Amino acid sequence: MSKIKLGILAGGNSIEREVSLKSCDNVLNNLDKEKYDIHIFTIPNDQKNKWIDDLINTKPDVVVSTLHGGLGENGSMQGLLHCLNIPYVGSKVLASALCMDKKSTKTVLEANHIQTPRYIYIKRGESFSLYVDEIRQIGFPLIVKPNRGGSSIGITIVNDFSELDNAVNNIVKKYNDDVIAEKFIKGREITCCVFEDSDEIKVLAVLEVNKKGEIFDYNDKYENGISSALSNMPLFMQDMVKVISEKTFKLLKCKDYACIDMIIQEEQIYVIEVNTLPGLTANSLLPMACRSYGLTFGNFLDKVIKKNIQKK
Repeated sequence: MSKIKLGILAGGNSIEREVSLKSCDNVLNNLDKEKYDIHIFTIPNDQKNKWIDDLINTKPDVVVSTLHGGLGENGSMQGLLHCLNIPYVGSKVLASALCMDKKSTKTVLEANHIQTPRYIYIKRGESFSLYVDEIRQIGFPLIVKPNRGGSSIGITIVNDFSELDNAVNNIVKKYNDDVIAEKFIKGREITCCVFEDSDEIKVLAVLEVNKKGEIFDYNDKYENGISSALSNMPLFMQDMVKVISEKTFKLLKCKDYACIDMIIQEEQIYVIEVNTLPGLTANSLLPMACRSYGLTFGNFLDKVIKKNIQKK
């Protein structure tokens, strides 16, 4: 039996490049080398495009992307693969673009009566002073984040207008992005990992984040070894979380898999964001959810690859 020619995309020029490289390593370590003829395409951070020629010449049967953030996750890479007629694992262009843009995600959620924290959206070049009345209605503390960021990079909690001003300016200068400032809801932080197995949407696990500080930041996710555990919340709440996760997955047109971040406060469930290309490192939540479900990460990869394969 001939091997499946599998391409893996890694690297990229986003601030999440290092996470991508770690995800690629973990995917590679969990693939059956007897099944796959593996070709890794490491995308440089200098935007040189020789890798595209290599990809075209290799013409994989299917591609797994371990890119995170930026052009790798916002629909651009998905659009390129579509134009090259190369099948790939994961969400398509529309879902990738919607979920990478936090404001767009919130717009879809609110229109479909799924709770998400109240927020203001500040465009680059705008002053938050335009929204003082709205901010007062929402109330401090606020959690401030780049609109198109990931891996909890650039997130801060602010308690007054002075701190908000500093946080907004920092995001614009450091990340060249618009800003989401949303109500900080203190509660249980939950990640629900959703897996589309054939045409059936399954929740692999409801995981509760164990964090050191008030927010689950980049260091907790990838450097401090802070793990998540199966949530011990009442079963009826877990069922509600699963229903909302499946609905969110479908509404945003996600495909194959996604991780949906939520906060639960006094039995109220708020969807925070949706990750269509969540971390796949050894410490990441999706591989952990697979284990909790009784599925090895290697078997998970086999399933999503097989589903998308296109033999020539």
